[in-house]
Amino acid sequence: MIPEGILASFRDAFGERIVNERTIERKVGTVEPRSVYDVWIEVDRETLHDAVEHLCRHFNPHLSVISGDDLGEKVAFNYHFATGWGERYGEATFTIRTFVPKDDFRVPTITDLLPGAQTSEREKIEFFGLTVDGIPDDRNLFLPEDMTIHPWRKDLEEETSKEVRRTVKWEGRDE
Repeated sequence: MIPEGILASFRDAFGERIVNERTIERKVGTVEPRSVYDVWIEVDRETLHDAVEHLCRHFNPHLSVISGDDLGEKVAFNYHFATGWGERYGEATFTIRTFVPKDDFRVPTITDLLPGAQTSEREKIEFFGLTVDGIPDDRNLFLPEDMTIHPWRKDLEEETSKEVRRTVKWEGRDE
């Protein structure tokens, strides 16, 4: 799949609501190197559901994972998809990124579009303390139900360190 086609579709549908975009081309293979693409768009949280719906309607995506990056006053949530399945050398990764301020820490669910997103959304609820509006099931999957800390929040690290001990030596945090 040509990334410009994906981006053009999003530009037509969302125009100024696309805050930022970029495409990264990588060469893979040694005998016959070919290009693979990582396409990123950034939208505000109010556009997130519409952007995922557009992707689902036109590009038959597979949700890989939702990742998060604590940036201080806000968290960047990256919805990583794979598109172009079934087209020889047509696969591309497509990421929809949105920033969520910690003083209004919520996003809409996308489980109505992709039911499998529930696992990744529940993980973000547990580990970041994110509110996911409309999620059908927000019970913990990974942490005990009575655990109230959110280990991936940098601003809560002091509270978290009482409950979670890092044991990865290369991080230099072992006691």
